[in-house]
Amino acid sequence: MQTTNSARINSKSLEQQLIEFRSKRYLAMPLSGAIVWTIIGLLSFVLTPYQQVMATFIGTGSIIYLALAISRLTGENISFQKNSERNWFDTVFLAGVGMSFLVFAISIPMFMQNYQALPFALAVQTGLMWLLFGVVAKAPVAYVHTIVRTIACTAAYLTLPEQSFWLQPLIVVICYGFTIPVLELRYRRQQVSMVLSSGAKCVA
Repeated sequence: MQTTNSARINSKSLEQQLIEFRSKRYLAMPLSGAIVWTIIGLLSFVLTPYQQVMATFIGTGSIIYLALAISRLTGENISFQKNSERNWFDTVFLAGVGMSFLVFAISIPMFMQNYQALPFALAVQTGLMWLLFGVVAKAPVAYVHTIVRTIACTAAYLTLPEQSFWLQPLIVVICYGFTIPVLELRYRRQQVSMVLSSGAKCVA
């Protein structure tokens, strides 16, 4: 009798699923975030305040969709799988993404009081998921990213709130600037380790 893909995945232990989760590249999402925040920051110099607000909302909302496209180039091939077919730790990460979106309950009232608070609120909000990811994926650079990003964005807003539409994106892009190379180096080291491990097993 043929076993379905769903059944095969469900039969994997949490330990196996965790190993698979930690072995993924995870380059598309941070690349997408860096690209979008760069565009938002550059547009802030030529757009009206209203247009800046719309660009920030639309841009941050499109990060996940741009990541889906970039993942085809990085080999990650991110897709929205059914719950029964999804790695359990991918579900945990998606829950973290959902948690970040729920923080709109704070961001929107802040924006309605002061539109210059919008890029600050979204810069912090969209970075929260990397804390959860860093812990589960055992990637310290991810939660360092979240902590540095949150502290720097908060300090920038408290000191220069009128510069938020270019300063907040700049901070986010700088954080991605050190996060992306470390994540890629982590992935490549894992690949080398897997090759060496496979070679050792063949020799044995």
